[in-house]
Amino acid sequence: MGQEIKAKFCIGLPVAKSMNFLQGLNKPQYEAVNHDEGPLLILAGPGSGKTRVITHRIARLVSTKIYSSQILALTFTNKAAKEMVKRVETITNYKIGWITTFHSFCSRILRKECEAIDYKPDFTIYDADDQKKIIKQVLTELDIDLSIGVSKYQYAIGRYKNHGKSPEVILASRNYWDRLIGKVYKTYQEMLQRNNAFDFDDLLLKTLELFQKNEDVLEFYQNKFQYLLIDEFQDTNEPQYQIAKLLAQEHKNICATGDPDQSIYSWRGANIQNILNFEKDFPDAKVIKLEQNYRSTRTILKVADSLISNNIFRKAKDLWTENDEGQPVKFVRADDEKHEAEIVRRQIQQLRGEHNLSDMVVFYRTNAQSRIIETELVEANIPYTIVGGLEFYKRAEVKDVLAYLKFFANPVDEISLFRIINNPPRGISKKCIKCLIEIARENDISIFEVMEAEALWTRMTTRQQNSLRKFMTIVRNVQEKIDVPISQFIEIVVDETGYMKHIKKNDEKKEEERQANILELLASAKEYEKIHKDANLSNFLQHISLLTDNEKENQDVDSLTLMTLHAAKGLEFPIVFIIGVAEGICPHSRSETQNEIEEERRLLFVGITRAKKMLTISYSRISSRGDTYGFRNSPSRFLKEIPVDLIERDNRYD
Repeated sequence: MGQEIKAKFCIGLPVAKSMNFLQGLNKPQYEAVNHDEGPLLILAGPGSGKTRVITHRIARLVSTKIYSSQILALTFTNKAAKEMVKRVETITNYKIGWITTFHSFCSRILRKECEAIDYKPDFTIYDADDQKKIIKQVLTELDIDLSIGVSKYQYAIGRYKNHGKSPEVILASRNYWDRLIGKVYKTYQEMLQRNNAFDFDDLLLKTLELFQKNEDVLEFYQNKFQYLLIDEFQDTNEPQYQIAKLLAQEHKNICATGDPDQSIYSWRGANIQNILNFEKDFPDAKVIKLEQNYRSTRTILKVADSLISNNIFRKAKDLWTENDEGQPVKFVRADDEKHEAEIVRRQIQQLRGEHNLSDMVVFYRTNAQSRIIETELVEANIPYTIVGGLEFYKRAEVKDVLAYLKFFANPVDEISLFRIINNPPRGISKKCIKCLIEIARENDISIFEVMEAEALWTRMTTRQQNSLRKFMTIVRNVQEKIDVPISQFIEIVVDETGYMKHIKKNDEKKEEERQANILELLASAKEYEKIHKDANLSNFLQHISLLTDNEKENQDVDSLTLMTLHAAKGLEFPIVFIIGVAEGICPHSRSETQNEIEEERRLLFVGITRAKKMLTISYSRISSRGDTYGFRNSPSRFLKEIPVDLIERDNRYD
């Protein structure tokens, strides 16, 4: 079987520049890179060179042992995947085709294999807004009161999916709310399948279902990937964990890298037990600890270590560094939130003479905390960037054009169809759309099939039929040109559908900006065509669907960064400010159990370990928290866990 697999998947061994890349690794790093067969757990402290170890391990494998096509490396962001690809290519002069995110990997597998679970390869990937529209339809069809809010159903369904629970499991619950969610969840999934669409969570769940129900498919990929590397293993949820276990069953060459002390995403399904129990699932696992920190000063590292050592659910590490002792960590107590923002702003202005604004970041526990600091920065004319602002691909005109593209790629995609059918206005009323839905449901066919069959339009008015007929003429004209290059097809879509004319005519104030956004989308398509030889409409739409806002960076302007602590993972800055470190904020007032408090402590630990040179932690004695009269704060319990000899109390502003 081994020779057959080699012949099938391998396209030639790479030629490494040399094996000199193994030099410069410290002892644990070298040991991890050169580990050969069997499961491996790498416990990597912050700033310990984790990415370097993973990329060097991949480079060592393809340079000395196996073909690149036999390695699968999974991570959580496109940015991290691109960085790994770049580093490995630099070392080996060879492109590794399977360094990717979990969602991209699953999407790629489903494009090839989804017919085995009754989907078509041209499926659409729905984003959060599309999900809400589907759920709203479901609630209407099931005659369920909308007053509770679509978002609550969306959150509940997502939570169940992240824990790998099917609608049938939820429907079996004795709890009324769970059964109601189960009913909505089941109908939601049926509607997704009818639309030949997956949401983000489905990319994982449906891949897991594919592997569990099709032994031949699973065996194929088990044999294909002889080495599996997973980054940020502490962030895996149940479906991701099960996919990894299934893929690793054949060769047992799974390398999990992560840090339980940086597990901060339980709210989106991450399960810290996955990394804590790795040795139980893989009894022969070798464990290597990366404890030397290359990022922070000794003082900052001592502060972080003294804090996190109070957690019970962890694997102990002794973090250390050869870096300088550095300055004490500053602790500031302000009168109120405005005063706190003023203090931070003054310190930024003082540091600006010697440092770039891009060297600095302000972290906070919740997005709402940014408002006051933003106001202060605007008044002081200090440029800043908020990570998590409105994404380019979520702007209305971009979503409109993408909806057209999704519809032409997958005509049974009802969500995209409903967005574009009367956009720009074509006289296709809500009554007409309702009629289309009723006919489709009665005949058990898609809405698009109804639109193609004029014989089924008998209950429509003449006006509705004429409007629909004109729209279908546009659709057929565009469909005939779907095989042209993506960028050219976008131009055809915005021209023949009348969308660009609609913008020019109806939105004079924002016309230039909206046109610029469409041209930017066109530019992204051209860039995609240059990079990808297999460029087609489905792949381009998949590429866009898997992008996240946190991975889009603006390097043009020197600006201060503002972001939540949850967004801080994987980043580093010479100068860090963490504001609002008070009881009820950090830890959050909703965190009550030991598990929840420990995650809040890990969250602060992550923020602290982003700092390279300088760290300031602050809180205000009074904050609004939505209360007109203000809320009296006490310092976070976490601050009491930091030795006083590591802190410098800054009383200049008291």
